[in-house]
Order: sequence, then C-alpha cells, then structure tokens
Amino acid sequence: MSELPLITKIHPVPGGQIFEIIMNRSEVHNAVNKEMADLFLEAWKTFQKNDELTVAILYGAGDKAFCSGADLSGLERLANFYLNDQQKEEYSKNDPGPLGGSRLIQKKPVITVSHGYTYAGGLELFCHGHIRIAEPQAIFSVACRRWGVPLIDGGTVYLPRLLGWGAALPLILTGQRIRAERAYQLGLVWELTKKGKGLERAFSYATQLCRQPKDAMFADLGSAIDGWSLSVQDALILEAKNTYPVMESKSTKEGVQKFLDGDRFWFR
Repeated sequence: MSELPLITKIHPVPGGQIFEIIMNRSEVHNAVNKEMADLFLEAWKTFQKNDELTVAILYGAGDKAFCSGADLSGLERLANFYLNDQQKEEYSKNDPGPLGGSRLIQKKPVITVSHGYTYAGGLELFCHGHIRIAEPQAIFSVACRRWGVPLIDGGTVYLPRLLGWGAALPLILTGQRIRAERAYQLGLVWELTKKGKGLERAFSYATQLCRQPKDAMFADLGSAIDGWSLSVQDALILEAKNTYPVMESKSTKEGVQKFLDGDRFWFR
C-alpha cells in the first residue's frame, strides 16, 4: 500500500461513484498526524464539492485499528498553542478541525467501518458516518479522557445526538472501553458484521446507495441534519422546501418512472 498516511480512491459503480478514504498509519494504529490531517481536509473538501462523488467510505488500514485518535507525539503541530485571544476566537469559528475537516458537515452519505481500536479522535471520526458498521472485535472509547485531551473533532456534538445523553455522557466522562456488541446496543453502530466482512458490507451499502435517486436522498439527509436544532414547525417548513426542487429533478422523475415500469428496488 502507498506510504501516504491517507489514501483516497474513486470507484465508479452504476449510478454514481464511491469515494474510498483509507487512514494508512497502521504502525501507530492509524493515529492522525499533521500530514494525515492535511490530506484529510483535502479529501473531505473534494467529497463535499465534487458532484460526481455519491458516497464516501472511511476506514483504517491494517488489522488492529480504525483510528486511535490524534498522534500525541506531534500534538503541537495539530493544535497551535501560541494563539492570541483574537486568534483563539477566530479558531473556534473557522478552523476545520485538528484531525482535518472534522468540522465540515457532509450532506452526502458517509459510511464508517471499524474493525479494531476506535479511540478518542478516532471515535469522533467514526461518529461522522451516517451509516456506521463494525466487526465484532472493534473497541470504542473516549480514550483521550486519560490524558486530559478534550473532544474537539465533534465528539461532544455527535455522541449525544446519536446516543442520547443517557449513553453519551458516561462514555464522554469515563473513557470506558466498550465492545462492538455494546456499541451496537447503544446505537453507536448501525450494523455488526462477521470478522473480516466490514469493508465488504460497506461497499455493498455504498453501491446500493448509488443506485437510488440522488436528489431526494441528499435533500432528506440535509433536512434531517439542518432540522435537528429547529422547532418542529420550523423543521417541517425546512423539509417542505425540498418538495418542488426534488420532485422536478431528473433523478426523481426517472425513479418514479421505474416504479411505474415495475422496477422494484429494495435495499439489502
């Protein structure tokens, strides 16, 4: 495999393209250093802006880890500790995230798949998946609790939204490790696979997502994300704004015609 700490590949499939992102520092459990973070930011921006890319799959190289978080041996390169007060204020508003684009909001499907250590910032990256898959040996933890490093790549945002406070707060406060089965019970993992089958299942999901009409899928994902913090009434208004742009789109017209022609597609 390439010596780059982050590798991207594009896979054309019927109906779209799959954007594969591989964290490639298996010798340190795919811990994110500055070079990887820079490549991550480039990758997430590419996925966000390239209309040809339909779905992203993120996973870790090797047989031990999804990602163990930030590489603490190079922490000062990931986070600048010498900012003045004004720069610190601007940082919180504008910085894309120490692990590289972790504060960008993706409104196209992202699939994350873990087969091992998913710790600290790695857990935060895992939570960015709209579909989260794990193999039985995967382990999850806010492991940075032990070292006094805060969650600053989305962990305090996504964990409570995904799990609710009852499950998220104990994880955040204690750093306790949980196995894949427990993570599945809590809702952190959507689907458990057999050992060695996680990536295969992720590509199956991605391929099927590419088959579905995209305009409605992207609009519904965006509506769910943007409507989270709104009142029910305002969220309904936001959802309703999708009606005409989506129903008038080519992909929806083609999808309706397939239904009329008897072409039935069920996700597997």
